[in-house]
Amino acid sequence: MNDFKNLNKQRQTLLKIKIDGFIEAAILAAKTNNIGFSEAVFLTTQGLIREMAAQSIEKDKARILMDAAFKSAFPEHHARVATH
Repeated sequence: MNDFKNLNKQRQTLLKIKIDGFIEAAILAAKTNNIGFSEAVFLTTQGLIREMAAQSIEKDKARILMDAAFKSAFPEHHARVATH
């Protein structure tokens, strides 16, 4: 995962925008077919996980990657869960 840090800031930003666009397009495609947002997110996430499996990423590593991505988007979630 450190390869991303080797890109200059402009390339990092452009890559993030491009990947975000692919995700947005996948969710929009599902919603266009009258699938609700939750199901669209599920299908998109399921596709991402299938791709990780196809790339031979181990299940534990995939969970670590998904957890790290989740924490980066919802940083307060981890602290809240720890207090329950």
